[in-house]
Amino acid sequence: MREVNPEMEPKKANVREILNYLKEFVKNPVLKITEIPSWDWMSLLIVQITFAVISGVLAGAIKLNFLRALSGIFLMPIVSTISSMLLTTFFYYYFQFFENRTESYRRLFAFVTLASIPFYIFQIVSEYFPPVTLVGFGFTSLLCVVGLTENFRVDRKRAYQIAVFLYLLVLATWLLNKNI
Repeated sequence: MREVNPEMEPKKANVREILNYLKEFVKNPVLKITEIPSWDWMSLLIVQITFAVISGVLAGAIKLNFLRALSGIFLMPIVSTISSMLLTTFFYYYFQFFENRTESYRRLFAFVTLASIPFYIFQIVSEYFPPVTLVGFGFTSLLCVVGLTENFRVDRKRAYQIAVFLYLLVLATWLLNKNI
């Protein structure tokens, strides 16, 4: 996909730079979500997949479930990357249709990847207390509000509406999966 903002060309990030950013992000996610790094696609995918694998493997290890840990290595990265791409696509077309502008798909993917970190952290203990997944996504939704308003100039009220819509969508999906 062609970059829509040539002045925002991605840079190849080194491991130290990524780890420093992520360390600061975990310390203060509200501040760091306002400073989306301009990493290249490979760096973004590595961060996305790494968080998914760590979350999935630790969830299985805590539960002492070998198959769950194994699915964390193979299934979790695929499902979470597809989910992140779908959410990124949602935001991309939201900007096209409702904000009448085009935002960089890569920058939106970076935003979604970083906003998802609380979800991955809470997902680790969801094997023992499944509703904690919703708490993690609640924090992700709040980071989306901050990120949308600070990085993409979305009206705060509209950002809250988007976050509530996404949270309710996740809640409905979670409830349906619990009943199956």
